[in-house]
Amino acid sequence: MKHDKAEAQIARYERIIKAATVMTETEKIALAEWEKKHVIGDGEYGTTDWPGWEPIISRISH
Repeated sequence: MKHDKAEAQIARYERIIKAATVMTETEKIALAEWEKKHVIGDGEYGTTDWPGWEPIISRISH
């Protein structure tokens, strides 16, 4: 069970890395603005939590 969860997390990170290479300028700006509000060093959020990843991943998965 632990192994499956780790594999799923690794797969998600791999998709995010690929998504980051195809981001539009608008998406890059949106990520930067989201990070300013949410990634504040308290450990609650990280860049990988950005909700904008899903539409990019969906776009490149087709």
